[in-house]
Amino acid sequence: MKRLLSCTIIALVGLIPATAIAQSLSGTVSSPEGAPIPGANVIVSDRSSGVFVAGTTTDAKGTFTVDNMYGGRFLVAVSYVGRQKQIATIEISSGTDASVSIIMDPMVIPQSEMVISAKRFERSVSPATHSNLTGRELADRSSMKDLPVHLATTPSVTFYSENGNGIGYSTLRMRGFDQRRIAIAINGIPQNDPEEFNVFWINFYDIQGVVRDIQIQRGAGGAYYGSPGIGGAINIVTGPYSTEREITIETGAGSYATRQLSVAASSGTIGKKYRLYGRLSRLTSDGYRDWSWTEFWRFFGGVQRITKRSVLTLQAYGGPQRDALAYSGIPKEANKSTIDDGFGGTIDRKYNFSSFSRDLEEFHQPHFELHHHYRLTNTIEADQTLFAIKGEGFFDFDGTFRSADYLRLPTSIVDSSMRTEPLFVSRPDVSVLFRAYLDQWQAGWYPRLTFRGDLGTTTIGSEFRLHRSTRWGRIQESNLLPTDLVGDSNVRVYQFRGQKTIASVLASHVIRPASTFLVQGDISVTHRRYRIFDEEFFGTSFRKPYIFVNPRLGVTINPDKRLSGYVSTAITSREPRMKSLYDGEEAGAGFVPQFETMQNGSFDYDNPFVKPERMFNIEAGLNRRDDRYQASVNSYVMYFVDEIVPSGGLDQFGVPRTGNADETIHVGVEAEIGARLTRRVDVQGNTSISRNRFIKFTEYDPFTGDSFDRSGNSIAGFPDVTANATLSYSRSGATFRWTTQLVGRQFIDNANGRTPNGESSAGLKVDPYVLADATVNYRFQGDGILGGLSASLDVNNVFNSNVLMWGNVSFGAPQYFPYATRHIYFKLRYQLG
Repeated sequence: MKRLLSCTIIALVGLIPATAIAQSLSGTVSSPEGAPIPGANVIVSDRSSGVFVAGTTTDAKGTFTVDNMYGGRFLVAVSYVGRQKQIATIEISSGTDASVSIIMDPMVIPQSEMVISAKRFERSVSPATHSNLTGRELADRSSMKDLPVHLATTPSVTFYSENGNGIGYSTLRMRGFDQRRIAIAINGIPQNDPEEFNVFWINFYDIQGVVRDIQIQRGAGGAYYGSPGIGGAINIVTGPYSTEREITIETGAGSYATRQLSVAASSGTIGKKYRLYGRLSRLTSDGYRDWSWTEFWRFFGGVQRITKRSVLTLQAYGGPQRDALAYSGIPKEANKSTIDDGFGGTIDRKYNFSSFSRDLEEFHQPHFELHHHYRLTNTIEADQTLFAIKGEGFFDFDGTFRSADYLRLPTSIVDSSMRTEPLFVSRPDVSVLFRAYLDQWQAGWYPRLTFRGDLGTTTIGSEFRLHRSTRWGRIQESNLLPTDLVGDSNVRVYQFRGQKTIASVLASHVIRPASTFLVQGDISVTHRRYRIFDEEFFGTSFRKPYIFVNPRLGVTINPDKRLSGYVSTAITSREPRMKSLYDGEEAGAGFVPQFETMQNGSFDYDNPFVKPERMFNIEAGLNRRDDRYQASVNSYVMYFVDEIVPSGGLDQFGVPRTGNADETIHVGVEAEIGARLTRRVDVQGNTSISRNRFIKFTEYDPFTGDSFDRSGNSIAGFPDVTANATLSYSRSGATFRWTTQLVGRQFIDNANGRTPNGESSAGLKVDPYVLADATVNYRFQGDGILGGLSASLDVNNVFNSNVLMWGNVSFGAPQYFPYATRHIYFKLRYQLG
């Protein structure tokens, strides 16, 4: 209780306005002719130490303001595409504000910071709810954690780790919505799987080593491309290219045999036109849970060609991976004590059912990107992106829960009386390791034109994307089955191909009718079509098209001012995932296409059971910034028709099955605050309170077919409260950071913690939890041999708490995913150049 109280006090500290007096720095950025330059990047750093202090962009009038400054000497660096970078030295006296005027000349080599662009929002300007996480902030955090761990420090974002230690398969949720309903992009390129919408963070682990900025947009209408952002959108922008030659080496070690080695090199500018960058990493860990190890190779490489009017970037990243699978949870009782498994063994919080069959995956999914920015005139810019992604690999897991019919075993092995029973019942002496194979690729083109003028800024663009996949399954290993049914004999149990085509057009316009009034309107029209074909055993073949119009309108009052407000409305529609229409991997178990049946017995492929979900979203917020702190508060209403929700049961990979709820509503309030208490002490905090309810929903038991009225119940998986607080202290190259996270109660099913007979059960909810992490960094000062060396120590779960982060119902029984107890990671980083 004392630990919980102390963590709560620390969390609340981040929500108390600072009382210390701080100065502000303001400035103007213009051309030699006196024309303002909006959208210029402004970076302020401490002149003596080089430590980053603040970053912002200029507004439509070419002005900027940086609050919470302190007395001292600073470097102000301003950059903009097509303009020569300017660096000014300013001195701020204690107790007084300062100002600076920057004139930017045209230049042959524009800076790289603005090379890769995507849909971005500006605080106090854009009528949208969003937060930002900079590359500098990521650099101060543990590099041996998946990105969802870091993103969960922002409002309304939570995560859980299957392996327990934040390495491997991690899952992110925003406002309670799972990541399949969040539009996630890297450099504007969608990362959601086109067929299943899921995001596999494990496939681009280590990307944080080259991240420049991450913007987290909450609510609808946050993404131009990819699947619509129902819960929100996350856009990750990389930017490792530098004007200076640099070599960086990182190595680290920590709990659970965690090891990392990374080498990165930057060429600087070559021949006034080219910049090259490369990074290679090796990462291994045993994981917290039994049989949850990971082995990764990761690379990132690219080249930029920069001319007076254009920037061309060609880059690739990815790397092969091998990892043990830990997609099954533990009983809630095993979190605090070791329990009997009922078969002569025991279960503790590290228990992983997959350890018995040695389930694992091998996968490789490289990404290839080409980005081109061209400044046609001073008011017209053209951008386009071409990309290709190729993924191939397999998952090996225990197959004895399958029946003889599903595995297509001959009657000589299992007779007709038990062919529908699981193999561990019909033939307990037989072991089966099943292989699920996936070979997929996608390619796309995103052209965009931006027009800037007296009537505002207009953007028009389009999206063209093609995705194809091949899936098959076979018995990979067995102790007793004939060799002609196993492994390289390649006797398939299922096999089919899928396709997704996407074509969209979009338009956005931002206008300022008055200096205190900004209006932004967005609209996208998208055509999407699923296709299933070449199904080997059942001959299933169909196409299912969808067309959606997603509009958004927002207004900002008092943009660019210290106090601003906004309100926005949006309508968003999204199709169900492919597996909701047809689960070809389960066809052998009796799963048929999920469509209405016509009188002749055939399927009506125009009428699927699971319908597209539609949402009407209202967001409203206030932003306040002054000499002492910056704060924001917003509220939202999200009303759904046919929301796609967990409806009972999991597939063979542990993913919940879904269906439509007739009507649902989500309402909430979110708040953020940040303050510089003193020259060396910063605090940040955020919190959210929400209610997520079914207005009308009938749920059906996947095993018995019984119906249950869930109207008025909370929706499973949505926490009612979240909060984060961070306290940072820096002095003479040393930085200390303390982070606390609180997540409220979560029901694991739609019965809200009640058994089928109506009795309350504590075993059907995730209890509220608090986690605390601490990081110490030290950067050696001076120009000597140690000048480029830095060291950091991360202590995660400082109070050694036994936390369950997430839960669901698997085959009729609750299961929960534990977070690792106290664990550490130590890193050394050395930079030359």
